[in-house]
Parts: sequence; C-alpha cells; structure tokens
Amino acid sequence: MQSVFKTKPRRSGVAAMIVSGAAIAIAAMLMPASAESIKLGYSAPFLTDPFQAIMANQTLKAVKDAGMEAMPATNANGDAGKQATDIRNLISAGAKVLIVNPTDSQAIVPVLEFAASKNVPTVLIDIAPAKGKSAMIVRADNKGIGGKACEALGAAIGGKGKVLSLMGDQATTNGRDRTTGFNECMKAKYPDVTIIEQPTYWKTDKATSAAQTVVTTTPDLVAIYMQSDSVMLAGVLNVLKSAGKLTKVGEPNHIFLATVDGTPYALEKIREDLLDVAVAQPLDLYAKYGAFYAKAAAEGKTFTAGPTDHNSEIVPVGDNLMDYLPATVVTKANASDPSLWGNQTEK
Repeated sequence: MQSVFKTKPRRSGVAAMIVSGAAIAIAAMLMPASAESIKLGYSAPFLTDPFQAIMANQTLKAVKDAGMEAMPATNANGDAGKQATDIRNLISAGAKVLIVNPTDSQAIVPVLEFAASKNVPTVLIDIAPAKGKSAMIVRADNKGIGGKACEALGAAIGGKGKVLSLMGDQATTNGRDRTTGFNECMKAKYPDVTIIEQPTYWKTDKATSAAQTVVTTTPDLVAIYMQSDSVMLAGVLNVLKSAGKLTKVGEPNHIFLATVDGTPYALEKIREDLLDVAVAQPLDLYAKYGAFYAKAAAEGKTFTAGPTDHNSEIVPVGDNLMDYLPATVVTKANASDPSLWGNQTEK
C-alpha cells in the first residue's frame, strides 16, 4: 500500500547495545520483529456460524501467506470474559501481534490496554472497539450497509407496510450501526414503513424464534431485514415455509427479504429466487488486509489517514485509524460474480 504507513523510528542507541549479553537481550526486545519471527494470535468471538468460521480460516491462510507463523484460532463462544482470557493466553504463548474480532465492543477495551502494555500490537477486523488503542481497525461501513439494505427494501415495497428487523447484538458496533443505518434511512426516505424490531444477539435460535412469532402474528408483513444471513437466513426461510408464506421473488404475496453478509448459502438462495438482496461484507478483504496491517505493525510501521490502493479510505476514529472497506449490494444480476467472497469458498 502506497503512502499509508511509515516506519516507526527505532529507539536511539539500540544499535550500540552489543557489548554484553544483557544489552543484546534489551536490543532484541526493542527492535521490530522480522517476518520470520512473527507469531500471530487470532481471537474469534465465536466459530459456530459460517461467516466467522470462514473468516478465521481465510485470515490464518493470509497470515501464513504473508510469511508469519499462525497460532491456532481461539473461540470465545460469545463470552467476552473468555475472549479476554484467550487473548492473555495467546500473548503468554508468544504472540507478537494479534488479530481480534471482538465479542463485545466495550469489553474488549481493557484487553487492548493489556496487549499494549505488553507491546503487542492489535489489529481488529469486522467489529470496532468502543475505545482503546489498536494498530488498525479493518471493517466495512456498517451504517452504510444498513442504509443500502433499507434503500433496496424500501423501494421494493413501495415505501409502506410492516417490516421485521432482526437485529444483531447491540453490544457490538456492527449490530448498532446496521440498526442505525437502516432506521435512519427508513425515517428519511420511507416514513410510512412500520419497523418491528426484534433482538437476536447473533443467535440462530433467537432469530428463528423471533421470526416465528412475528410472521405468525403479523398477516400483513411485507418484508424482513436480517442483519446476518449467516445466522438468520436458514431459520427465516424455514419459518416462512412452515407458515405457507415462502414464495419466489416476483410471485404474488412475496415477502421481500434483505440480508447482510453474503454467505455462499445466501448467494445460492438469491440465484434460486428465494432471497431478494444481500449486502455482502468484504470478508476476503478483512482477511487479506488484517494480515497486511498485522505484519506491518509487528515490523514497527505505523499508518496514516487517506485513500488506499484497494478502493477504500483510512479514516481517523477516536484515537484509532479505520480502513473502511467497500460492501457490495448483491441481487440475482450479480450473485454469480466470482469476486464476491461467497463465491470464492465452498458452501
């Protein structure tokens, strides 16, 4: 990447500290790690849905392709306390740099502070922290994602009717941003739409249960917005089928479906005319640039705001920098596009 990072100055005098074993040890601690010695730890919030599992696999592959040593991914199982323990254990086991997808945006803050106290740089992917210092945050504009889903859905239903919004965990930046982006767009462009919000906490069973309740009690439901097709779509389709309300795109009484993520399963359902639109996250780019920034940070480089060479913008957010990667609206017209991450991996 051109003009987005610079080499951090090394502490003066280190090169001269070679007269004793102790001095050599001190110099080794202060010098940036070489690629061959970089051991990277990956902390996942959970690995029970396809999006997270595929992202972990692709990220660790990108780490290895970058010449670093990839430690086995840890799985917090949705427990912020366990994620904190996982990260401490990774550092104790020798991780020189971390890639973290936070379980909870607030709970990750003291963990980032701990990593910084150990001189272990952290790159966050997909979800941003509430605060705390990181080397880089790599994610999509999730408010924009919510807005894109709103625009497609609102136009399709003629700007009126009842819409079920299955929200992700509002303790995460992604959950909040996808809700805010969708709601702000609806209020501004489609004020006659009634939104029925249901929390899911990124849990398949909760999303399915909420959909079951609303679908069976709202006969005039016209659309459903799912903040993650990875954990919600299959259950929603089953609910609609059981209720006798699963129809193909364009058929009478079709309930418009909009999702976020763009998993292989979602793209398949778009091609089958069972899903109208998905806003695809750039999962492959999370992996690629997560590894890129992690290696650069471990080598002592820092970054600057501005445009990148991969069609994104690095922007300052609080004390951090965030690389906002572009998201793609997917319909049947482009559902087979090989550049979509959901078409680059097995279902």
